[in-house]
Amino acid sequence: MSFKEISQSGVLYACVAVGLLTVVAISVLYLRKSYNHAIACGVSKEKMKGIIKSSISFSIVPSIAIIAGLISLAAVIGLPYSWFRLSVLGSVTYELMASNMALSSLGLDLSNATGYAFGLVMWAMCLGITIGNVFNIFMCKKVHLGLKKLGGNDKKWGVLSQSVFMNALFLIMIVPMIAGGGASLLTLITSACLGILVSLIVEKTNMKWLGNFTLAISLIGAMAASIFFDSLF
Repeated sequence: MSFKEISQSGVLYACVAVGLLTVVAISVLYLRKSYNHAIACGVSKEKMKGIIKSSISFSIVPSIAIIAGLISLAAVIGLPYSWFRLSVLGSVTYELMASNMALSSLGLDLSNATGYAFGLVMWAMCLGITIGNVFNIFMCKKVHLGLKKLGGNDKKWGVLSQSVFMNALFLIMIVPMIAGGGASLLTLITSACLGILVSLIVEKTNMKWLGNFTLAISLIGAMAASIFFDSLF
């Protein structure tokens, strides 16, 4: 079977459906437990309903950016596994990087990828993000206490260490986009400009609600611009 056939197969859709239903079931279970515990602690049902409604409304805005990411990722690895990755654990930037690295290791790209390559892509995505979570279980507390201790002696070092970490993470994500060619670089610049523009509008007009859509606007705008940039290169 080819890369495309496996990525859109009914078996994969079924497996993804089972995984997503499991996540939904766990979410409903903990929602019910939390609700009952809050009622037992004396919180009124009216207040709980208000909290649930506000939580739903605040969840809708970030989901717009996730949907935009789903569209871009589905073009690479198909809809079902993209849906699974972004619904359970993952981010668009990481998933795209992992899939491209997996294909590059085989000397392939999307035009000639095989079914074996799709299996490698799935494992690269899954193991890569899982290792990070396992690391957090055993090492996150030690790292946090180390940074806290470093900042306690001299706050400048605490701020500097966190800044270095974030800049290193930023560079890891941004270098492939810069080296990806003219279209990729222009798309990156467009996304950054849109983010800055929205931030300036929020600052000047005090439209704080618009700030919640910064990521979504940047993603969708950059995706639309990338179509034009691709035609230039």
